[in-house]
Amino acid sequence: MTTFLVATLSRYVLVDAADEDQARQLAKPGLEELYAKERERFGNDFPIEILTVRPATQEEIDLWNWHHQMIASHAT
Repeated sequence: MTTFLVATLSRYVLVDAADEDQARQLAKPGLEELYAKERERFGNDFPIEILTVRPATQEEIDLWNWHHQMIASHAT
């Protein structure tokens, strides 16, 4: 498995997948969650266009992990 960065113009998620096609599929729920407010405002027809699918760098993985650790530590 490879960690892929799957990105739109303004948001991204990291997913572990066997290939780019699987990464696109696995990223959809995460991207939909990130765009939930926009979809609520503009409707489900609001497009989520994936522009980039590539292996994530170690720096991107580290930042992703740090970000999610900070969110978890402030959730209480």
